[in-house]
Amino acid sequence: MNKIIRLIHLSDLKLLYMFNDGLKCSVFDRLIPFVTGLGSAFFTVAVSLVLVFWGNGRLQAIGCQSIAALASSHIFVHYLKKVFTRPRPFLNLSDINTFNMHLYDYSFPSGHTTAAFSLACTLSFHFPILSWIFTIPAFIVGFSRVYMGVHYPSDVVVGMVIGAGFAAINHILFYSWMQQMFNL
Repeated sequence: MNKIIRLIHLSDLKLLYMFNDGLKCSVFDRLIPFVTGLGSAFFTVAVSLVLVFWGNGRLQAIGCQSIAALASSHIFVHYLKKVFTRPRPFLNLSDINTFNMHLYDYSFPSGHTTAAFSLACTLSFHFPILSWIFTIPAFIVGFSRVYMGVHYPSDVVVGMVIGAGFAAINHILFYSWMQQMFNL
């Protein structure tokens, strides 16, 4: 088991340096801080609330489902952060590009990535033909978190799984109820 953990850790470090330093360029340096905001609580909740308050019946139901996926995944992420207490990369590694983002809560798992995937997957369940429009930015949010040095790649991968998983669970559990509530 220790060999597996060490292999994951070494792979994490190799990918972290590849994304954070190896791909570093002025275009990404300007673009990535903006893109990472697409996984912020402000953006993901705002999109969901726009659907709830300004959408028709179906969009309102999707907005409610998005809020449920965001809230439940957010609670789970914060629980895991307290259980694993993994320091952020820039706290352990002195040669990481940080973009002056000095976050001091825990790294594992990535909350921005979880939120981006919660929203992207919820929207993709309802608009499958447009799923690439929702999921590509979610992947880029995950990449941005590693590029900015605030997460390890494994933090992001687990965030993807949690976000997608909670979106699926909420879709299975609540969508039929939402259809009745909103007369769909």
